[in-house]
Amino acid sequence: MLFSGRRQKIVRLTGDRQADLYPHSLQFYGQPPTENISLSEFETFAVDRLKLLKTVENLGVSYVKTSDQYATKLEGEFRKLHFPYRVETDEKSLDTEYDKRRKDHISHFILRLAYCQTEDLRRWFIQQEMDLFRYRFHMLSKEPAHDFLKFNNLHYESISDEEKNTLKEELINSSYGFSAPKVEDHDFYKVPFQDALDLVRGRKVYLREGLAYIPHQEIVAIVLNDFRTRLSKALAGGRAL
Repeated sequence: MLFSGRRQKIVRLTGDRQADLYPHSLQFYGQPPTENISLSEFETFAVDRLKLLKTVENLGVSYVKTSDQYATKLEGEFRKLHFPYRVETDEKSLDTEYDKRRKDHISHFILRLAYCQTEDLRRWFIQQEMDLFRYRFHMLSKEPAHDFLKFNNLHYESISDEEKNTLKEELINSSYGFSAPKVEDHDFYKVPFQDALDLVRGRKVYLREGLAYIPHQEIVAIVLNDFRTRLSKALAGGRAL
């Protein structure tokens, strides 16, 4: 990522080129940005990202993170600061979606550089980014969530309807708040139990032959562990530089 004091002319991507660069509203931030940006844009992105993370921190203290109040307040901040938080489908929103995803990508890496210097800074940054990621993943509907997992090579096997029917009673008893109709309507994934220790510890999943059967709404715990591992390694590497 390069920047200068001069005002840069931003090259707008269209159509497939936009989709190739930012195919999803949610990111793992695996690759750093390589484009030129102005100092003004650099500063604006950094300040807005910090405002968003501070809001995440404050709301996490004031509200339960899974509550409607928390989601409503955080959605308002996303809108105000122009960050992506859900998959847009209407044509008017699609016109600005690329800019939001670009801002999300670049601003994350700007603050990553700033917050890799000490253990306390890294710990704070990781926690806020994880809470941010959790909220945005929960905002994804079934199909975009599957697309995100596939794009990031997170191959969690979805059980068949036949297997789901065979294990219906076990899935109902082991999944909090699930009735028979709800089990039928939701996807379940088979994951090695060692990858789902938090869910196993909380008795939120059914265990069988070394596999944890995880409802779609709980798969975020597994994805979050992956995200945290990647981000922790990246911050440690940034410190070394």
